[in-house]
Amino acid sequence: MSASTPDVAATPGIASSPEIADRRRRALARVGRLAAACPVPLRAFVLSRLIVIGAGVAGALTVARRTDWAAFDPLHLSARLGAVGDVLAAPAVRWDAIHYLAIASHGYTVGANTPFFPLYPLLIRALGYVLGSDPLAGVVISTVSFGVALTLLHRLTELELGRAAADATVLLVAFAPLSLFFSAVYTESLFLALSVGAVYAARRERWALAAGLGALATITRVTGALLVIPLAVMYLKEHGRPGRRLGWLLLSPAALACFLGYLAAKGFGPMAPFAQEAGAQYRRSMTGSIATILDAVRAAADGLSALRPAQIYQPTLGGPFAPGVESIVLLGVLAIAVLALVSAARRLPLAYCLYAGAALVVSTWSPVAGQPLKSFDRYTLTIFPLWMAAGGWIAHRRLTRATLLVSAALLAFWTFQFATWAWVA
Repeated sequence: MSASTPDVAATPGIASSPEIADRRRRALARVGRLAAACPVPLRAFVLSRLIVIGAGVAGALTVARRTDWAAFDPLHLSARLGAVGDVLAAPAVRWDAIHYLAIASHGYTVGANTPFFPLYPLLIRALGYVLGSDPLAGVVISTVSFGVALTLLHRLTELELGRAAADATVLLVAFAPLSLFFSAVYTESLFLALSVGAVYAARRERWALAAGLGALATITRVTGALLVIPLAVMYLKEHGRPGRRLGWLLLSPAALACFLGYLAAKGFGPMAPFAQEAGAQYRRSMTGSIATILDAVRAAADGLSALRPAQIYQPTLGGPFAPGVESIVLLGVLAIAVLALVSAARRLPLAYCLYAGAALVVSTWSPVAGQPLKSFDRYTLTIFPLWMAAGGWIAHRRLTRATLLVSAALLAFWTFQFATWAWVA
């Protein structure tokens, strides 16, 4: 008697191939419905951080560290994480993160750390004591702050521009090519949460809270002091004349004065952050925005004239591209930021535009020798009115999906580079 193939479909307890495929389709449909039911800020947060983690780990595993990275980590704070820890921390603990971790561990002991404002390292010190790890504390603070920032930004944008623009705005921010810094040990996410929170509180007539958040933003980054501008304009627009509650805005300059006074008492001088920026390590000169833009145009023109196809992608400690390419890219980012400011002037109340314009001026005030707009692309991450205007623009033209596909690919690329100790913004 010859053997016969059993009838799987007729065998009790064994599902046929069509049944298995149907179950998978139903499971995927349930997952899709659950994802669709999640708030847009949550979806943007989770998916964008998965890209950052995946690209960062891939970079750390596939590319050897740049040979001279240790010069930028003299205390070997990243080396102490161990082989596995360094791979996991690759998207978060690089470059400026070392300064914040050093301040959290040792305070302001060297002048080079004074341009880095104190709130973020103080929070790292406090949470690090609980968790037993300062790098982990930094990642937790940044990641949680980013989730809060996206939620508040969605609410604020919906108030001003509607639901579609709010959805597009948080997606743009979450998947921005440099949004890797929002979960790195950097101040971007904390500052964004505080600054958006301050304006949102003012929008809801909670002036003491708005001023308090503005003061905290001021001791997170120097541009936090600029929040006095939109808060004052919003107050005067609502009440018509100065009142006692407007006095809450004095908290920001008071917070800044306390930090500068502390640095002076430590022997660094009352203007130490700005003096150090102009020093040999950071090479910034306080020449103003017009001079910076003219220098940036010249640098981009020189880079374009000297550009050769074989020289475009040159990954080194200084970055993935040749300096001339970086100059061209940064000038392009500036042009996009100016266009976004024009769009903000058309779509948003005056207070937002004044803040965004002032932030752009400060961000372009002190060019770096050799690369006038160095880090400008990172600075624009927290100028939230520009993102609100951009979100309104792409939502109106139904370009959100196409924009996100390009932006997500660039996010993966820049995170990969950052994880290998290549300079990124």
